[in-house]
Amino acid sequence: MKSKANLTLTPAQPPEPGLEGSGFSSTPRGPRRRRHKRKRRRLAGTLSRNAWLRTILTSIFVLFMLASAHLFMVVINAAEYRHADPRPEDGQIARMFNDVSMVEELELALQSARNDADRAVIEAALVRARAGEEIELHTLPMTDFLGTTAIVLSLLGLVVIWLTSRCRTDAAQTILGVFGGNLLWTGSVEYGLMSASRILGVGKVVGVHDGELVALFGEYVLLKHTWGPLALVCAYLLFLESSRCTLFLWWRRNVPTMRGPLVTGRITNYGPRSAFQYTTTVWAFYLLLLWAYDEHLFGVHSLFTKGLLFATAAGSIYLMVRLHQQKGWGPAVRYAIAAMIVVWTPVEIFAKWGVLKEPWLLLEPGTATIFFGGLTVGTWALWRAQRRPKRVCPVDHAHLDGPRDDSLDPQEAAAIAAEIEDALEGKPTSDTEAPIAPSAVA
Repeated sequence: MKSKANLTLTPAQPPEPGLEGSGFSSTPRGPRRRRHKRKRRRLAGTLSRNAWLRTILTSIFVLFMLASAHLFMVVINAAEYRHADPRPEDGQIARMFNDVSMVEELELALQSARNDADRAVIEAALVRARAGEEIELHTLPMTDFLGTTAIVLSLLGLVVIWLTSRCRTDAAQTILGVFGGNLLWTGSVEYGLMSASRILGVGKVVGVHDGELVALFGEYVLLKHTWGPLALVCAYLLFLESSRCTLFLWWRRNVPTMRGPLVTGRITNYGPRSAFQYTTTVWAFYLLLLWAYDEHLFGVHSLFTKGLLFATAAGSIYLMVRLHQQKGWGPAVRYAIAAMIVVWTPVEIFAKWGVLKEPWLLLEPGTATIFFGGLTVGTWALWRAQRRPKRVCPVDHAHLDGPRDDSLDPQEAAAIAAEIEDALEGKPTSDTEAPIAPSAVA
């Protein structure tokens, strides 16, 4: 057995001559690594609490998602043209539902023509239309490629939404939910209605395919008349106790609607809600624009469309201010969904007027790099920023039934604390017995 008398302390030796500036240090590597880790944690905590960074990243993420969704459909359409090779003569004779007259429609198609061959075809048809001749168009035929694409995208969207149940934080659930909602909307609605329009022979705009005029985008004619199902969905959500939609909460606060509290129930997974929020918001603004463009009701250049432009532009400023005020990454991403769709609406109107081009509709290496690359980088940055630094906490989150959410307001925290106290005392509890105050975001 060693004696303590044999233990001697030796003073730290200075570094050897010539090693002072060589990068070697007498400090042990363990403490140095711990200091660097603490600095990274402090930096991560600072970034996660930075409201400006949160506003910028969430806005970029949703805007690039909207632009990339358009370009993604352009890629799929190009893949169908290349592999399925649909022939216009095999399609149905089109019934056209233009927003403008056929002459104006052909003039718009001439402006967007990408090569001289397409311009020549459109110019010949334009001469005939100005002479009063009727222009007969065909839709593209239904292809197996299109049907398979609709089914695969829909199933993939459901899988991504299911994966949100494996995420711990509400921000991560929301990010994946937006991706899942976008895939589900593109597959089931966009390409589902496109398949129906080709089978029924419905067209909206004029395009050129294989040197022939064709009727395209008939799915938006069918989409315009889906206002009935959307009204049913909105009526259900208006009276749903667990709905936290900002618009419906405002209505409930100002109009007697609910028999009990404004909102009840605890959310354990924000992924499906975020997917549903994304799809229904896109759906609602699609209908708003499609009916605004209808010449039988308002018109592309009508006073209503101009008023919609100014209203959404002014609303964009207000929503950006509210987005900056959101606490936590999860609520910020969910608020940015509706806010950025409102911001996107003036862009759609200006593009319809021909004031600006839509680069997200051009299948080119530069546009693919910008939009797909921007979405990838934006998602990565948002995912890294929403990850909270590790911290010491007396609560074992592994035993909590639900994701960690640091964005609870005092009323929500008090309601949850009351549930915990009742459970400790042996009292029966349920979601309806302990109502939770409304959240800022659906």
